[in-house]
Amino acid sequence: MKIASIDIGTNTLRILIVECDNNKYKVLHQDREIVRLGEGLSKNGFLSKEPMERALVTLKRFKKICEDFKVDKVIPIATSAVREAKNKDEFINQVKIETGWDVRIISGEEEAYFTYLGVKYGLKLKEDFLVFDIGGGSTEYICCYNESVKYKSTNLGVVKLTEKFLKHDPPKEEEIENIRKLVKNTLKGINMKKCKGKTVVGTAGTPTTIAAIDMKMSKYDPNKVHGYRISLERIEEIFEFLKSIPQRERRKVPGLEKGREDLIIPGLIITIETLKAFKTNTLLVSEWGIREGVIIYETACERKVK
Repeated sequence: MKIASIDIGTNTLRILIVECDNNKYKVLHQDREIVRLGEGLSKNGFLSKEPMERALVTLKRFKKICEDFKVDKVIPIATSAVREAKNKDEFINQVKIETGWDVRIISGEEEAYFTYLGVKYGLKLKEDFLVFDIGGGSTEYICCYNESVKYKSTNLGVVKLTEKFLKHDPPKEEEIENIRKLVKNTLKGINMKKCKGKTVVGTAGTPTTIAAIDMKMSKYDPNKVHGYRISLERIEEIFEFLKSIPQRERRKVPGLEKGREDLIIPGLIITIETLKAFKTNTLLVSEWGIREGVIIYETACERKVK
């Protein structure tokens, strides 16, 4: 059976097509595009016309890909931006008209759970671990301890933080510190003491981009990124370099995806402060996350994860 998951995020739209047979997955195709659907959302609470149009163009392209692969089932989900938008119904209805898909808006808790399933299955983790998923509108934290799982969804989204705090290019130190202060205060409110000192896994755009930058990737390779380990010290070095140069120079950095040159700054701050808060010096990067988790949840393959 061929299944596609469509992740309609605040910043990035992603598609994953897999073949599920005998409780095993074979990845047939994956793609993503930065459309910044949540651009301007924090100002008035509405999805703007141009971001919605960009998203619809990408979703129609994804639909054509699904048709080419003769996908049996499509699972489209929407996260923070659509979840919070006052005009969410307008966007969802337009997606239905353009693609025929019924988009499911998931909660922050569901977002965290699906991410947990994808990471656990993808990395074959047996030990206790913490996962954090940095999105454009929110960041989810998942603590897996002694087979119990605790979730927390926060408002630490890189698009939100960029629009609220970063007014200069390169950013001023005061702007950096304002983001850092907010991240630290948010992390203090996350009661996940049992995951301190455990393996910390980062998934989604920021952690995978950090890995790609460290490997100086001219062309992104998900297989090399998945399972990559990088030290806190090295992440801080990357941060110090990127925050000191303007966006036009960041675009030339190998591994830094186009459209992420401003968002990488708050993303790096979240990553650094998360590692410090959970008392670990190493980040384990997962290419697997919410897209895979949704498919795992929707199929019999979920039984192999528990």
